[in-house]
Amino acid sequence: MKASIEWLKEYSDIDIDAKKLADKLTMTGSKVETIEEQGKEIQNVVVGKILEIKPHEDSDHLVVTKIDIGKDEKQNEQIVQIVTGASNIKEGDIVPVAKDGAKLPGGKEIKIGKLRGVDSCGMMCSIGELGLTLEEYQDQIEDGIMILPKEMEKDLGKDIKEVLGLNEIVLDFEITPNRPDCLSIEGLGREVAVSLNQSFKNPRNNLTEMKVPDKKEIEGLTVEISAPDLCYRYIARVVKNVKVGPSPDWMVKRLKAAGMRSINNIVDITNYVMLELGQPMHAFDIHSIEGKHIHVRRAMPNEKIITLDNQERNLNETMLVIADSKKPVAIAGVMGGQNSEIENDTKTVVFESAVFYGGSVRKTAKAVGLRTEASSRYEKGLSPENALRSVNRAVELVELLHAGEAVEGKIDCYPTKQKENKIPLNVEKINSLLGTQISKEEMIAILTNLDMKIENDIVIPPFFRQDVEQLADIAEEVLRFHGYDKLGTTLINSETTLGGKNKEQKISDEVAKLLVNSGLCEICTYGFLSEKDLAKCNITGENPYLTESIRIQNPLSEDYTLMKTTSVPTMMQMLANNNHYKNKNVKLFDLSRIYQNKNEAIEKNELPEESNILTIGMYSQNEDFYTLKGLVENVLEIAGIARYDIKKEQENKMYHPGRCATFKVGNDSIATFGEANPLLTKNYDIMQRVLLAEINLDKITKYARKNKKYAPITKFPAVERDISMVIDEKIEVGEVEKIIQKKAKKLLEKAELFDVYRNEKLRRK
Repeated sequence: MKASIEWLKEYSDIDIDAKKLADKLTMTGSKVETIEEQGKEIQNVVVGKILEIKPHEDSDHLVVTKIDIGKDEKQNEQIVQIVTGASNIKEGDIVPVAKDGAKLPGGKEIKIGKLRGVDSCGMMCSIGELGLTLEEYQDQIEDGIMILPKEMEKDLGKDIKEVLGLNEIVLDFEITPNRPDCLSIEGLGREVAVSLNQSFKNPRNNLTEMKVPDKKEIEGLTVEISAPDLCYRYIARVVKNVKVGPSPDWMVKRLKAAGMRSINNIVDITNYVMLELGQPMHAFDIHSIEGKHIHVRRAMPNEKIITLDNQERNLNETMLVIADSKKPVAIAGVMGGQNSEIENDTKTVVFESAVFYGGSVRKTAKAVGLRTEASSRYEKGLSPENALRSVNRAVELVELLHAGEAVEGKIDCYPTKQKENKIPLNVEKINSLLGTQISKEEMIAILTNLDMKIENDIVIPPFFRQDVEQLADIAEEVLRFHGYDKLGTTLINSETTLGGKNKEQKISDEVAKLLVNSGLCEICTYGFLSEKDLAKCNITGENPYLTESIRIQNPLSEDYTLMKTTSVPTMMQMLANNNHYKNKNVKLFDLSRIYQNKNEAIEKNELPEESNILTIGMYSQNEDFYTLKGLVENVLEIAGIARYDIKKEQENKMYHPGRCATFKVGNDSIATFGEANPLLTKNYDIMQRVLLAEINLDKITKYARKNKKYAPITKFPAVERDISMVIDEKIEVGEVEKIIQKKAKKLLEKAELFDVYRNEKLRRK
């Protein structure tokens, strides 16, 4: 939320500089992100009048001008000579003049010089050279000199920043979601006043006292709400004999400081009220409303609307719309429809001030892909009590700008009344909670300054503070204005427990430490992927990784539509990124979760199965299948898993069918490792072998044996035996080792393959 200090001064006497003000506000909870000094880069640029234009004697396109830039300190007239190539100027024009030594945006500095032998003592400026845009000054031309209005002749010699209102100081606030009242100048003005320990001067107090009679219809207009759970209040007021035109300079200036551009006086009034009071508004041309009947209802299935940004939006029955008797004319709380736009010939306008359920507005804005200033306010929760003040202010501004005549009366549908909170003021409990000794008098003074009523030790928050619901909220309000810096240092006096990590967490930490010491780098990945990612990893059709996937209802983007059922696609993408960056030796690991909808758990309103998976991915000239096998065995060794089988794996299509194996404990598969299927590496544009491993940490924890048993050193020396045997190529080494271990029993400590010899002569005849 942006707010100019000039506008905030309507609510309190700001007598300190912007930096000190920002610090005070930040310390009281209204964090100031930036301080923007408009026109800071413009120096020594004044208003001037062209007195004379003559052709340059040595140029076909240059002219020599004489410009009056006002009087100096001694009241002597100052006439400067400037050579220019601009073609849009004429004698008598009022223009911005950069004098000798002037500075312009972008670090440009103006000095006296010569152009084709003729002295030029400055420069006339275009809007671009002053850092302005055509959107702000639509009557100017992009490449020509900026021509100022004739009435500015009285301002000759004045600083251009003062004349054009470019000397604003704007504070940009970070507003927390629980403070929608601070998404307004009025709310921020109140915070400023209390932070400076001053009385809050609200120039809009008259809005509450305005008595406007209720009517069932105005100028034939009627209003109906058929979704009171989504629309808490809807107020309509009508203005006739409207004169659509430009807004006054003061309004344009304030809108611009807040980051909004001027459109026309009627639309600007709605934006101005939204900024001033925090209540979004909309203005309709009454003749665009079929049957002059406004119906606040849920959208119909497959209903469409073209919004003000000229985009067609698809609606559904979960969305709230403002409709006439035939069609929607606005998406409630988001944006109006093009069919009800204020045109230059509009004569009768309906001002809408309504409050909608924030959750519905947020979902609708996200679904239609349109987030606006209005929707960002509604989704935080607005007070229905502020709607009447806002529509009255809009009508007041119409009459102030002589833009139309207010029709007496209002249509006010208020089906869902705002509840009034009442919170006991327990001083002792507040001090106990804060660790302070704040007096009751100080608490009452702070709360009263914040417009809270205290009656018989009961705190009644104002209508715009719906976030104040309990004693803890009262304590927060007291502390932020008492001063966080006044809190003393105290020891914890409550009973505490010593935390610790469980078995699974300890194993994960040890595994991560092992892999880092082995030269691998840990990565962190999202828990989402898309069907395209699965397809790139040969996961299609009836593959469980696809059929057991969980689709996300509100995905971040098309790339994140499914919960992750396997971590291979994200690992392959990270390897592909590194390969693209020309990294030659890459070794990565990822500790993350996968989510599987086994036995249709989601359809039964049950939780999906979650598994913690360690994924290893690498490519390098120095690493091979056995390097990866050794890493997996080291992981099992850390967990104390000594008894396992290694089986060839040919069913998993993500791996090479002849270079993949599975570690098993009994019939339970705890890890799969091997070389990635060449189709995967091709899909990810990796032109070398990729090694992958997936280790189920939940199962590792299940079979982990951390209690080590020590045995005495044997009395007898160890004996090593080399056994050579001729076996069929189809027999796995693991099977041979298993038979040897089984037969030798306790006499054998270890058996391992150390050499392989192949020869055609060894084949059986």
